[in-house]
Amino acid sequence: MQRDKLDLHNRKNSGKLWLRKPSSSTNGSFLEVMHSVPGSHPFDTRNIRFLHMAFDPSGNRLLTVDQHNHIYLLDFSKNWFKLVHSLTATCTALSFGPSNKPKTFCVALSDSSFRSGCLESGKILGCMRGHATAIHRISVHSSRYYAVTTSCDTAFIWDMVTFTKLRKLSIKQQLDIVQVFFLPRKDVLVTCFADGSIFGWDFSRTDMDCLFQLPKFSCLVDGYRCLHVSENAQYLAAGGKQNCLHIWDLDSQQLASHLELPIIISFVKQLAFVTNPAATNHDKMQLLAVLSQDGKVYFFEISNSNALLTISCDGNSVLEFASAYSGLYIAVLTSAGGSVQIFDLAALVFKRSMKELESSMKKESTSRIRSLKNHRRKSKTKSTKDISMTPPLTFDRCRLTAVLKDCGEYPEKYRFLIWRMLLQLPDNHEEFGILSEKGLHPAFRRLEVKYPLKSRQLLSHMQRVLSALAHWAPSLAEEGYLALLTFPFMKLFRHNQFICFEVILTIINNWCRHWFEFYPAPAFNVLSVVENVLAHQDKKLLLHFVRLGFTSQVYAWPLLETLFSEILPKRDWLRLWDHVLSNHPSFLLLCVVALLTTSRRVLLGAECLADVQVFLHQRQVIDINALIQEAYRLEGVTRSSVDVENVIDDFEALSKREYPTFKHYPTYSEDYPEQEREQIRQKELQYLSQRKEELALQNSLLREQALHRELHDFRLRQTSFKM
Repeated sequence: MQRDKLDLHNRKNSGKLWLRKPSSSTNGSFLEVMHSVPGSHPFDTRNIRFLHMAFDPSGNRLLTVDQHNHIYLLDFSKNWFKLVHSLTATCTALSFGPSNKPKTFCVALSDSSFRSGCLESGKILGCMRGHATAIHRISVHSSRYYAVTTSCDTAFIWDMVTFTKLRKLSIKQQLDIVQVFFLPRKDVLVTCFADGSIFGWDFSRTDMDCLFQLPKFSCLVDGYRCLHVSENAQYLAAGGKQNCLHIWDLDSQQLASHLELPIIISFVKQLAFVTNPAATNHDKMQLLAVLSQDGKVYFFEISNSNALLTISCDGNSVLEFASAYSGLYIAVLTSAGGSVQIFDLAALVFKRSMKELESSMKKESTSRIRSLKNHRRKSKTKSTKDISMTPPLTFDRCRLTAVLKDCGEYPEKYRFLIWRMLLQLPDNHEEFGILSEKGLHPAFRRLEVKYPLKSRQLLSHMQRVLSALAHWAPSLAEEGYLALLTFPFMKLFRHNQFICFEVILTIINNWCRHWFEFYPAPAFNVLSVVENVLAHQDKKLLLHFVRLGFTSQVYAWPLLETLFSEILPKRDWLRLWDHVLSNHPSFLLLCVVALLTTSRRVLLGAECLADVQVFLHQRQVIDINALIQEAYRLEGVTRSSVDVENVIDDFEALSKREYPTFKHYPTYSEDYPEQEREQIRQKELQYLSQRKEELALQNSLLREQALHRELHDFRLRQTSFKM
């Protein structure tokens, strides 16, 4: 795939970033921003290089400035860009304004001036001077109207309301200032000097007392060249011309970690803390982005020195990168052409996880094929029963669960293989053959009358699987929703009836195990669990259902009997069942409540039964990510009040060589179908006997009427003869 390109040449001052949301390219970038102008020849063009970039705290807006001193604002959430302002001098540093003034920007120019402007109008609001040399860094306070600018010899603190100088920071020794910045959400100013000394100052006091001085390493010859602090202001990362990073704990003012970098990294040019968008463990939430001398951006977990991700630009070096703490996007400035490439960090993590899982699946498939060949080779002298057995699929459930939480779904190529491993299918071919040889079950011989499918092949396959299920557990033939429950899996495994049968059998034996305890009545025990969880999480919605006279049979049972296949499109349904099959069987009930709560606005607007039925039996636009996240949230918060896992049994795989006996019906219901059929047969016999008597009586009446007519005709003939 190729990334989308935005060329600002011959464009208006504003416009859309893309007409259609682009896909990531091979290196992971989804958008490249460039500014080309005509060259000396008619068909020649040259690029205007971009110089600096800066993200806002949300990570959705990016400021860029080029060699022609044009400042552009790129808003990824609104798919919009605009020319903000044209400067009169070259830009040396760029930043968004303080968070209290989100519609402003700050810019430092080559004439050593510092300016603040409005993003909407593009007008300069204030111009501040005081530096003797060019400003190379700008830091704004996260909650107050202050900014600090740094040059090699001086740092100034500015009031961004009055645009006046508050304080000048300088030192007597001949040491260059590396960096001065505010800690997030604190009135603490951190200064770093060329000799590697780092100080923290109390900015809330007029005399700015020194709060701490971090220990200085004697082996640190060249000092630090770049620093960055975590979003919670707990960790400070520092690096420079050495093959390591120092991560300081600012609470204890001690070294928290000495991160040894790979050998290929000898010089750290830039650092930044970003949030790992796929992390589920709190210890792995923070990533450290490192720009090295080889022109690549590496992402490290703080706990180890292994590079989680690497960003490169197709052979071009990265001169500078920009990011926000949120980690939504990473913008890099390339050496060739000076263009800006935008990377989606979540997409990069997703691709990496998919590659890891695919490689593991390939190894699993290769090892399984080899084991099958070895097994067949060794089984030539054994019996047929031994030959039919195949080595089981092996898997690491913890690793699959981690990939699922990172990526949100399993890779489509290996999804069904992963499902088979999760369900631990026994591959009982002989047992399935015995059930299939019994033929079509009488309950499904006219299945096309109730379910008129277009595909005759799908209908015949469905009849065969349903018949096998009915022969395994005869009581299932009396359940009207068995075909609804089976249909989505028949669509997926239509070319492998055996796998489809075992998948459905495992689901019935685990996820639907408690549905039959009150047969022939509805599954009151399961529906009561759904109602209790809904009452605990959304009382308003439950009271709305009660006011309308709706029970859980109305708003919950349609979702369960169809397993969400009517309300969700195929892709969303597959993603949901990736999570259902990977969790405890009770997770299915939590998904029902999650769908109701995430769709509460529509359901609260329902005023009659038809409104709810239409919603539950038609395709709906539902945010599947929000639904799954809500289900996981319910799993955590309901354990103290409604422990669903104690109500629903744990997963139990099917036994090898023979299927287990289905014993989840109540004892009184085992003979219920036969009793019903016997009552119907007796009623039919009674009706036939009554009908026979009625017909006999009618025949006798007809004979008497015929005899009377003959007698009447005979008398008429005699009378006419006498006359």
